[in-house]
Amino acid sequence: MFWLVGLSLLLGLSACAGSPTPVVNQPTRPIAIIAAPRNDTPVAVGQEVVITFTAADVKGVSQVELSVDGQPIHVEKVNPPVNSFAGNKAWIPAQPGSHVIELRAFNIDNEPSDPAQMFVTVTGAGGETSLPTSETPGPAVTPDATTITLIPPSPTLTDAATSQPPAANQPSVTTRTGLNVRGGPGTDYPVIGRLTENQTLLVSGRNAETTWWQVIYPPGSNERGWVSGDAQFTVASNVEGAPIVPAPPKPTPAPPTATPTLALPVIQFFQADRETLNPGEKVTLSWDLSGAREAFLRYDDVTEGVTAPGSKTLSPSKTTVYTLLARGPAGDTTAQVTVKMNAATATPVPIVNDGKSKILDGQTIDFDRGVIQGADGAGADFHWDGGQKKFLPRNGASGAFVGDVFEDIRLNDCRSVTYGQPFPDVTTASRVTGCYRTSDGRYGKFFVSEWSLSDASLTMQWLTWDFR
Repeated sequence: MFWLVGLSLLLGLSACAGSPTPVVNQPTRPIAIIAAPRNDTPVAVGQEVVITFTAADVKGVSQVELSVDGQPIHVEKVNPPVNSFAGNKAWIPAQPGSHVIELRAFNIDNEPSDPAQMFVTVTGAGGETSLPTSETPGPAVTPDATTITLIPPSPTLTDAATSQPPAANQPSVTTRTGLNVRGGPGTDYPVIGRLTENQTLLVSGRNAETTWWQVIYPPGSNERGWVSGDAQFTVASNVEGAPIVPAPPKPTPAPPTATPTLALPVIQFFQADRETLNPGEKVTLSWDLSGAREAFLRYDDVTEGVTAPGSKTLSPSKTTVYTLLARGPAGDTTAQVTVKMNAATATPVPIVNDGKSKILDGQTIDFDRGVIQGADGAGADFHWDGGQKKFLPRNGASGAFVGDVFEDIRLNDCRSVTYGQPFPDVTTASRVTGCYRTSDGRYGKFFVSEWSLSDASLTMQWLTWDFR
């Protein structure tokens, strides 16, 4: 949600850059802000001015346009579009006088922002003047909630004139701070001039909501302009009888400046000479592409630059996805090839001994040799105690109850179980399966299929692998 925070900050800044407007909860169009230079900054002819700007939109900023006195000096396509965009542009004024710097931003639907404007006073050639780099904060005002249209500013704005003292009881308005004069009652009208603090103009009318005053501008002329009626910016006097004046037609929005359409790189082909490999075999990849500044081959954790047309022979150890990436001015194009690796053929583990036999009460079994002996049998691994119904380990051997089907138990199963746990008691209903480690350290599996009440014997099947 970082872009939402950034957008909220931009909204706060945008309120300081122009005339006040009604409060809204969310911007419906892009926001454009000129952060530097500050309004009415004095600059000498030939002195470099660095214009710093930002733009934001919930749908994504796709283009910004910067102009001076209505003439474009910088058009930038934002690809891919972003919610918050910042940039700067150097401008060197060639003529003295008042100049207006204007920024417009467009979103992915080509909806324009209100024009952000800053005024710079250019004097004749002289010593360099230190330029502030940021706008002094003003009262926080949120953007206009109505649908806003946009037109380019007039090439030259009328400079702020000196105050025209009103006659007694004449309706007038006095500025509290520097303020824009617009062509209509709203920020969607172009700026036609700039007033300084404590400048007084005669009032000739108002809008229906009494939120904007129509004034005689320039003073002493037959022309008209509009200034905000917000008490933060103006103080009105003797305006009780000011007539309601219809607003002039709203301007037609200007389309965004056309920019060249850039094509993505094209990958003609990307292929492997084999789709499936056996362990130890090689594969050769080949490719060709056009319209790219650079290209890369990616696989596993490797990224390496390649040329086109090209090829490369590799020896993968597993199934691998190879990606060819072509990068151009308009973005990236990718293609993928998957080379599958067949599983290695497993080598069977030799079997030392296997069998099935009946074990009487008190006898022992040596699983390494497959020998059933008496209670004191040499090398015995387990002793069967029919009275206690227990299968007891001998000579360092150990067992583990598994509980799976005997035929399904594999060597890895017996290697991964926990040994040293006591076997469950064997009963007539028991069908016990498990794993063991012999006194010689070999792994094996067993299955007790029967137990006799008459002689306390049991029938056991076993298999011992030659694996320690």
